[in-house]
Amino acid sequence: MKTKSNSLTYQNYFKQSPELLNGRYSLSKGEGDLLYALLTSITDEDEDFKDYTFSKKELEIKLGVELKTSDLRKNARSLMTKVFEVYHDENDWELMGFSYFSYKNAVITCRFDKAMKPYLLELSQYINADLRHLVKMKGQYSQRIYLLLKERYKFGKRKFDIQELMEKLEVKTSYRTYSNFKVKVLLQAVKDINKYTDIEIKNIGTKKEPKYFEEDKPNRKVTAITFHFKKNWNDLHSFISWIRELYANQPLYEAKDGRMLKCSEKGLLYYSDDAMEWIDKKKAQKAWEWLHENREKLHCFKPSILDYPNGGLNETNS
Repeated sequence: MKTKSNSLTYQNYFKQSPELLNGRYSLSKGEGDLLYALLTSITDEDEDFKDYTFSKKELEIKLGVELKTSDLRKNARSLMTKVFEVYHDENDWELMGFSYFSYKNAVITCRFDKAMKPYLLELSQYINADLRHLVKMKGQYSQRIYLLLKERYKFGKRKFDIQELMEKLEVKTSYRTYSNFKVKVLLQAVKDINKYTDIEIKNIGTKKEPKYFEEDKPNRKVTAITFHFKKNWNDLHSFISWIRELYANQPLYEAKDGRMLKCSEKGLLYYSDDAMEWIDKKKAQKAWEWLHENREKLHCFKPSILDYPNGGLNETNS
């Protein structure tokens, strides 16, 4: 059964349960990009998994890159071998994997294992993420660390036991020493997250000697770290600039009372009714934050999302 046309390219957000996110598995950058792109094909209307079908071109638009067929096959093949372990306790755990992937005449069909249904469908609790924040990252483990921080987004901090984090990520043996883990995994994740996402990991050190996480050293050995983070306002500012540049005076969102919200050429929000009501600065700040968080609901995204790489966002933001 096919999904509705362009299902893969219309939606950039995906959901997963905290249990799956905190499971034990390792993904290469190519595997992660592919998996998270495929997850965007799942919609809130889906009551069960189906065969999700889309074109290679749609996937390229989603990822913002041209894909060699050989690379696609390599990443799909390796993704099929991955085991996702959802660990509840020592006597309660599950092992599952990706179910099916085919490529014929530039058309892709994929299927998720039914065992993953409790972790991807009809979720009462979930982590919501934007694929466009993930695909530009460079580090193999940056995507997972970002998503783990997103789980604590409202709290602004998260503490990790080093050994447990290494196990969640299933890091390479060569990264199992803390010095290598810090440089190759943690600091690379900080760089990627601060540059490409809606989260900014705070520098708790100085400008000359930056420090991006607290280190617990009970016996001179680092056993845990704590990240402190906040909303990345640079991402919001880029989003506003992008709307102002490409969609000035065009419909953005229809309010409950039927009035259409628009943005002027100067970047000011207003309702385009007969009275031309301008939104004051304080309310506009909250409105822009909401528009930024709910980008997939904007009118300007729906007809034109296929015309822009990475779902319409330029190279300097998300």
